[in-house]
Amino acid sequence: MCSNHIGPTYTLLIIDPCVYLFMERNHVIVVVLGLIVCVALFFIVDIYASLIALILVIALAMSFFIMEDSVMTPDLVVTLKEDARGIVVRNRGNAKALSIRLTLIPHDLTYSIPVLEEDDHTGFATDSMIERVKVMAEYKNEKGNSYEKTFTLSPLDRPEEDILKPAFPMFKWK
Repeated sequence: MCSNHIGPTYTLLIIDPCVYLFMERNHVIVVVLGLIVCVALFFIVDIYASLIALILVIALAMSFFIMEDSVMTPDLVVTLKEDARGIVVRNRGNAKALSIRLTLIPHDLTYSIPVLEEDDHTGFATDSMIERVKVMAEYKNEKGNSYEKTFTLSPLDRPEEDILKPAFPMFKWK
């Protein structure tokens, strides 16, 4: 049996209308043009070239979805200073963090930061060394979405860095 046609391939070429809600217009145009090239390769060259191109188009569409998911998301990290006489607030995200409010529990200290740019940091000093503290951070992004994070800090503990956490916020890991 010698056939170049494998199953119903037309179902792969249908674009769902809800995709337009999640992707920018330019990205949709690139993906549709890639699918048209896949169909042209299927009829002009062979099925294997079209399937290779289809895999590349799917990878491109996935990267567009990841890119759209990670836009405008600040990611605050609060750590202790080396001498444990203060805290450092760092924005590792890709958007400004606005209206930042930090509360140190049980020290009953509250700090406010109006704006923290991307990849920027600021520090606050305390009167005495911090033995163990819980920091509650509340902040917003430029769109007005609110975020809350809680950090437990101690100079003797290892940092709470998760080695599996992405380098920038994506897949709703916020």
